[in-house]
Amino acid sequence: MTLRSTIQDLRAYADVANDEHRVKVRTGQFAELSARLAPPLEGLPALNIALSEVAQLDVDLPAGREQDAAQVADGLRALADELPSLGIEQNLDLAKERVRSAEKYTNQLRTFVVGTWQTHVSQPPPAINTDLIDALAQGGIDVEAIRDALETARGRLLAITSRLIPDRGAVQKHHDAIESIHRCGEQIGEVVDSDIAEGIVGSQEPSGVPLTWFTPERLERLQALGILDRFHVRLR
Repeated sequence: MTLRSTIQDLRAYADVANDEHRVKVRTGQFAELSARLAPPLEGLPALNIALSEVAQLDVDLPAGREQDAAQVADGLRALADELPSLGIEQNLDLAKERVRSAEKYTNQLRTFVVGTWQTHVSQPPPAINTDLIDALAQGGIDVEAIRDALETARGRLLAITSRLIPDRGAVQKHHDAIESIHRCGEQIGEVVDSDIAEGIVGSQEPSGVPLTWFTPERLERLQALGILDRFHVRLR
């Protein structure tokens, strides 16, 4: 083996080693970009749905946000398809910048959607006096249908409000749950007015209600409810 051939062989080995290094570097770059592409690609569809939901609320959306979200998702899918076909010599700076831009956009969109949705669902639901419902039930008034409807509505409301971002139809579901709770309150009022309710609740307290509370008008209404015989006079 001559010196010339030895040198040529060494150069060939060096070229091969250099090519292997470049391939490993490029493979690592592809793996990094692919890993960074995955979260925005997976998260944007749900964020787009969430954005269309919060758009129904009384909020100011950033200009063109819905259209931008769709475009960003399309751009990311196109980039994911392009990456495997990029040559080993091709510069990845543009691809990296597109990924950084998508990450920034996705984070901003998530922050906006989460903040808007949580502000909306954090409003307290209609106040319902569950102690009154229990008192009415103990007083012999059939309120089980109201109780069941209230528990169902509250369960649905909890399921909706516990989500960080809204899914499809969440705004309407939230509205429906609030309305159901409101109707339960109205139904309680239809069963018994506040004056009689006060006496029913008070009578179940240890101190009871004064005998003077039982006016003829109130006795008549208690009789109409069919619960007059549940009241007893207690002498001290």
